[in-house]
Amino acid sequence: MSRVMRLFVLAGLLSGAPAALRADAPAAEEAAVRQMNDDYVNAFLTCDVTRFRTLLADDFRAVLADGRMIDKAEFLRQAAQKPDAHDLRLHDVGIRRFGDTDLVEGLVTYKRGDGSVVRTRYATLYARRGGSLAIVWVQWTRVSGP
Repeated sequence: MSRVMRLFVLAGLLSGAPAALRADAPAAEEAAVRQMNDDYVNAFLTCDVTRFRTLLADDFRAVLADGRMIDKAEFLRQAAQKPDAHDLRLHDVGIRRFGDTDLVEGLVTYKRGDGSVVRTRYATLYARRGGSLAIVWVQWTRVSGP
């Protein structure tokens, strides 16, 4: 094999390794976002304000299903109150990547203590800052009908 050919083979092998590593990175990053989404839901159900403090960015904002906007301090105050949510289920959860942010979207269904069923679409925006991931925005929208 000529010297030029060996250089092409070596270049091909070296360029393939980083590509393989990069291919694994998005899967690992998506898994981290999915885990954070699960942690968010569990923190909601168990009133885990401590976990919410670590999940939410300091400049976090939320739009509630009734249209009110709240900041992190108000969110944490509300998170300490036991939710009237039973048999909570997530549906159609998707993750979309936009540079250093991930948008998690889905549908939540649950029953209230009075037996009524609630359906809410949600969108959560995760941002990478300084090597860590935090929730910067959440919005809930009530869904009427089936």
